[in-house]
Amino acid sequence: MVAELQTKMSIFFKAVNQSLAIITFDPHGTILFANQNFAQLIGYSSEELEGMHHRQLCPEAFVSSPDYKNFWINLGHGVAFHDKVERITKAGSSLWLDAMYTPVLNEEGTVEAVVKIATDITEQETVLQQSASEFRIVVEEMTASTNEVHEASLTIAKNMEALNMESDGVKKNIEQIQSIASFVKEIAARSKILGLNASIEAARAGEHGRGFAVVANEVQNLAQTSEEAADNISDQLKNILYSVATMIEKVKEITSKIESNTTSIEELNEAYNHIAATAENLTVTH
Repeated sequence: MVAELQTKMSIFFKAVNQSLAIITFDPHGTILFANQNFAQLIGYSSEELEGMHHRQLCPEAFVSSPDYKNFWINLGHGVAFHDKVERITKAGSSLWLDAMYTPVLNEEGTVEAVVKIATDITEQETVLQQSASEFRIVVEEMTASTNEVHEASLTIAKNMEALNMESDGVKKNIEQIQSIASFVKEIAARSKILGLNASIEAARAGEHGRGFAVVANEVQNLAQTSEEAADNISDQLKNILYSVATMIEKVKEITSKIESNTTSIEELNEAYNHIAATAENLTVTH
């Protein structure tokens, strides 16, 4: 029974050793053993790997970071690690692995070794990074376009605000002109009455008032013309005032829509930034 179990275990470990890349470290990161599969992936022989330190297979940026120190501290405390990792081959190229680091404990519960089982995912990671890079470029272009629209919207909003202020000024000027036209109309009405009274007095004066009658008649004619001109100006000013008021309302409506669009653009920009951050996280390594 024991012999049969040992045979089955031997077959199992032989199969694992033949199909997976396996490397073993002491608790401090020194390589104790690397099978043929791992040696072929990394470009060294199994004999060359024995005695090397784990850091010699890692990118310099990772080795010099606090994450690397914590990585081995955690393994030394018996905490397993599983993630995609970047390693450097003997030729200096990047090798991407789906790696599982498993601390091996002795009878006292102390870590005596760390076994790493890895699968080569370099091809998949290369495609992923290229896709993420292209995606970031697209997002950056979309963000730039959105920023241009945002800036244009802000400029239009400012111009609309200035136009609104100028329109208010025009409206006030027209109202002042209307009051002047009303005043002219009032004077014309008084002049008509004055001319009428002068005509009556000229008629009473008979032959002596004939010259005065001509002047009185001209005063009435001038008053009538002034009154008609004042009415005409007042009507035109009313039309202009209505158009200006309508324009002011339209400007306010457009300004409101632009402000709403500006808020939407800002929200869209935030979404782009979130997407870019997500794409960046796809390529985070240990």
